[in-house]
Amino acid sequence: MSGPKVVRIVTREELVAICEGQIAAFEAMVGSWERFGERNRCVDKQDIEQTRDRVRAMRALLAADNFEEVQKRVPAEISFLKSDMDRRMNAAADSAATARKRAHQLKRSAETLARSLHDKGLPVPDELSNPSRHSDEAIRKAISAAFYELAPASSDGAISDRQRTLADSLGVGEERTSLAAWLEEQSADFVDDPLVATLDRKLDELRIFDPEAATTFAARLDTVSTESGTRRGLLADSLTIDLSAARREAVHKIEIRSQLEGVRAEFASIEGQVADSLILKVEQALAPGVTIDRLQTTLDEAKLALETIRNVQAMSLRRRAMLEGLAELGYEVRQGMETAWVEHGRVVLRSSKSPDYGVELGGNPESLLQIRTVAFDDPHRLSDVGRDVRAEKEFCTDFEALQKLLAANGGGLSIVKALGVGATPVKTVPSIDSASHSALLTSTHNSRVTKN
Repeated sequence: MSGPKVVRIVTREELVAICEGQIAAFEAMVGSWERFGERNRCVDKQDIEQTRDRVRAMRALLAADNFEEVQKRVPAEISFLKSDMDRRMNAAADSAATARKRAHQLKRSAETLARSLHDKGLPVPDELSNPSRHSDEAIRKAISAAFYELAPASSDGAISDRQRTLADSLGVGEERTSLAAWLEEQSADFVDDPLVATLDRKLDELRIFDPEAATTFAARLDTVSTESGTRRGLLADSLTIDLSAARREAVHKIEIRSQLEGVRAEFASIEGQVADSLILKVEQALAPGVTIDRLQTTLDEAKLALETIRNVQAMSLRRRAMLEGLAELGYEVRQGMETAWVEHGRVVLRSSKSPDYGVELGGNPESLLQIRTVAFDDPHRLSDVGRDVRAEKEFCTDFEALQKLLAANGGGLSIVKALGVGATPVKTVPSIDSASHSALLTSTHNSRVTKN
């Protein structure tokens, strides 16, 4: 049992809105993850379907009013997707580095073969003399054709002295005459420039997140690869710093756009011209080519506007839930009480069971509420501490019933602080005019808090 209380209330509608917002953010992150994966060919249909299944699972939890589980799992799901993007980025960058190394090795092999053919007076195809102008597939075909020309099979399976001499000059002796073996030997001799390889890797990472931004750094990397001495080191250091900054910005831009898409989805669930104008502003910011500064500014403004709208809605829902819940328990709730609460910061409800007493609701529903038993000022009423204590105990019973009622409707009412029954004198307030009983909202049918 307790007397005056400081309480916190949350309604089902609030919890639904919170969870809807989290799921909207999750869906936006899934969209970013899918676009990233499809652009870099590092997700397949099964990956996408499994991720969408997790979104559907969150929707199912919300439909079952499992608000706590939604609020716990959605942030974890979003964190997982961010980590997964990082993991797939590293795998894609590794794959790009491997492919680039193989391409370098192939071109080096082509150039080696071209020199040998030229030294022996044999025609050199352009795919071997100028491999950078041709695709890897074309280069492979040219290398294969050159080997075939050097060592064509005769009718008895033997090769001529001239063919053997040419093959030996290319490192293809009698014990290793296959194209694969020769290419393997060339690869073993190939050593990447470690500085260029490191910069190439950073460029690959940027290309994965922002292909357009990566193109602006390609020429600088070519310059580093051809320079030497101190100048080479300075150019490399500058490029390393700029590539790292560009990558951070690209990742940040993806995150901001994802958050903006989630906020846009939340605005779409809110009716009114204010929400419509905010949706338009967000969509303009999401257009291609918008700077990261504008994206961040729009996101900050949109979040603040959304928070303001949600707080106003939440306060109204909390007032209504308290008034309707107490009306169902037999307290006299009049039309206009919600407005009076907003204007005056408090409202008093008379108890139909003990008309000399009532309950005062005060405070800002955005944070905490104060609830206390009050006695109505009546010149014929004699002060009676015993009756006051019984009235406080009666309201304690009603308060427990109110908690159960709100819980049954998906909300909650918890005590933050309370004084003991009889610890402080019952407050006396002016008597409520009982003449307008036609305005009372005590009908259980009309005032029941219902689920959406």
